[in-house]
Amino acid sequence: MKFPIRQPFFTRKIPLARQISLGTAAILLAVMALGLHYIWSRTMSILSEHDRDAAFIQLQNSQEQMSLIYDSLCSNINLLLYDQNVIAVASERSAHMDYEYLSHVSNIYTLLTSMARDNRYIDSLFLYINDNAFISTIMTNSVTFGARERVPILQSDFYQEICDSVFQIRFTTGHEISEFHGYHNPSAENLPLITVGCASGSPYQNLRKRVIIINLNTEMIDSLLKSCFGEDSHAYLLDSNLSLLYSTDTVEGEMLDFTPLAEGCDAMGQFPASLHGTTGQAVYMCSKDNGLIIVKYIPDNENRQDATALGIFFILTFVLCGAIAMAFMRYWIYRCLKPLDALCQKMSELESGRLGVQIESPLRNELGNVIQHFNLMSQALARMDEENRKVEKALHVQEIQALRAQINPHFIFNVLNTFKWMAVSYRANDLEECIAALAEILLPVFRENIGPIPLQKEIHYLKKYLLILSHQFGSQVSLEISLNPELESVPLPPLTLQPIVENCVRHGYTPDGPALTIRVTAQAEGDVLTINITDDGRGMDADTLREVQSLLELKENTGTDSRHIGLSNVNRRLTLNYGPQYGLRIQSAPGTGTRVDVLLPVPNQAEPKQDIL
Repeated sequence: MKFPIRQPFFTRKIPLARQISLGTAAILLAVMALGLHYIWSRTMSILSEHDRDAAFIQLQNSQEQMSLIYDSLCSNINLLLYDQNVIAVASERSAHMDYEYLSHVSNIYTLLTSMARDNRYIDSLFLYINDNAFISTIMTNSVTFGARERVPILQSDFYQEICDSVFQIRFTTGHEISEFHGYHNPSAENLPLITVGCASGSPYQNLRKRVIIINLNTEMIDSLLKSCFGEDSHAYLLDSNLSLLYSTDTVEGEMLDFTPLAEGCDAMGQFPASLHGTTGQAVYMCSKDNGLIIVKYIPDNENRQDATALGIFFILTFVLCGAIAMAFMRYWIYRCLKPLDALCQKMSELESGRLGVQIESPLRNELGNVIQHFNLMSQALARMDEENRKVEKALHVQEIQALRAQINPHFIFNVLNTFKWMAVSYRANDLEECIAALAEILLPVFRENIGPIPLQKEIHYLKKYLLILSHQFGSQVSLEISLNPELESVPLPPLTLQPIVENCVRHGYTPDGPALTIRVTAQAEGDVLTINITDDGRGMDADTLREVQSLLELKENTGTDSRHIGLSNVNRRLTLNYGPQYGLRIQSAPGTGTRVDVLLPVPNQAEPKQDIL
C-alpha cells in the first residue's frame, strides 16, 4: 500500500497575498525582537547610569559628613592629648590624691564629658596614661591605677598599633564596652562599636604616654548613612585596609565582595557586584584625608522591573501598530492583487484563443500601465489574427485556383509532340515549325526546380517566340538584338524577356500602321545590369502608364488586371529573387513607343534565389 507523500511547505504553491502577509509578519516580528532588545538594553543602561550618578551624589554628601565628623574627632583628640591637666598627670609632677592631682583629674573629667555631650557622634571616651586605665566618661569611679592586667584593650593588638603609630588616628570595630576598663559596669550596653584611637608620647618608654580611644555612636552613624542613601539601602563604611567598620545591611549571611577595591581604586568608581541573590553594581568613594571608603550597592531589580514594564508597553504599542499596519496592508494587497487576478484570468482566456479581451482598471500606477499594455497587446493580437484569417482565406482561394489550373506538364508536352508529328504527316511545315518552337519555349517551364539561365539562352527562346509571331504578322514585327558577348553569360530567371516582348507586340502593334521594331540591348553600370527593350509602337498615354506603374509597385500579384499580368509576374519574380531595388522600369509616351528597363545584379554581386515559377 502506497501512502501519498505530502509536498514540503516551501515547495507548495502559496498565493502571493499570503506570501506578502507572511513575509511582512516575519519582518515585523524581527523588528519587534530587535526593538525590544534595544529598548531593554538602552533602558537598563540609562537607569544604571542614573542610579550611578545619584549614588555618586549621595556618596559625596556622606563623605562630606564623614569628613566633618573626622575633623571634629581630630580637634577633640588634639585638645585632649595636649591638655595641660593631662600632661601634668602623665608627668606625675603631682602626688596621688593631693589637692593638685584631684584638681587635674576633675578638670580632665569635665573636659571629657563636655566633649561627649557636645559631639553627638561620640558615644564614650577613654583616656589611658602610661598604660593605665585612668579615666573615662562611662564610669562614675573613673580613676584607676595599675590596671593593665585587668583591662583587655591594653593587651590587644589594636592598642599596640596605636602606641606604635604615634599621632596617627586608627579605626577599628568589633570591640565591646567591657573591654576598655577593668570594672564591671552593668549600665554599659554590650554592643559592637566603631573605635577610634590615637596616642602621644614616647612609643618606647611609658614616659608621658597618653592614649585616647573614642567609641563612635553607631546609631548616629547609621542615621547619617540612611539619611544619605535611604532606609533600605546597602551602604558600607570601610577603613583604608578594606576592613568593614559599619554596614546598613540588616540581612545576615552573604557579604559584599570588596576584592575589586584591593586591586587598586580611584577616588571614585564602580564595579559589578552581587548580593543576596541579586546582581547589580557597587559604587564607591575614597577620602584622601581620613582614608575611609564608603560603598553603596545598587541592585538591578527595580531597573529590570522598569525595563520589563517599558518592554511590555512597547510590545503592546507595537502589536497595536502592527495590527493597524497589517489591516492597511491587507487592504493594499487586495487593491493591488485584484487587478492582478483579473489580469491572470484574462491572460488565461487569451491563451485559450479568445483574442481581443480587455480589462477595465482605474489604476494610474505601474500596474495600470501593465494592464493598459496588455489591452493594447490583446487588440494587436486580435488584428493580427483577423489579418491572418484574411491571408489564409486568400491563400485558400489561390490554392483552389492553382488546383483548377494545374495540368500535367508532361501531358501537354506529349500532346504538342503529337501535334508536331501530325503536322509532319500532313506536310504542314509552318504548323510543325510553330509547334516545335512552342515546345522548346515551354521546355524550361515543364522542368521542375529550374534555376536561372544565361542571357544567351533567354535570347534563344526569344527568337523562337519571334519565329511563332512571324507566321502571324509576317514582316510587320521584327526583333533587333545587340548584346556585348561578355554579358551573354549573365544569369536571369527563365522567360523574363518573352512576356515583355509579347506586351510590346500586343500594345504597340497596329494592324493598319507601320511595321513594329523591337530592340534589345544591355549594358552594365557599376553593380547593376540593365537590359533595355524598346519598341517604336503607338506607346501609352499618361493614365495607362500610371496604371501599369502602380501595378508594378504592388507587393503581391493579385491577378485582377489580365492585360498586364505578364509584366507584373516578371517584376514580382525579379524583386523576390534579387530584392526591391531590382525589377522593371517603364517609360512610354503616345506616338513614341515604350521602353522597358530590366534591372539585374551583375554576376558575383548577388546570388539569385531559386526561381519561384
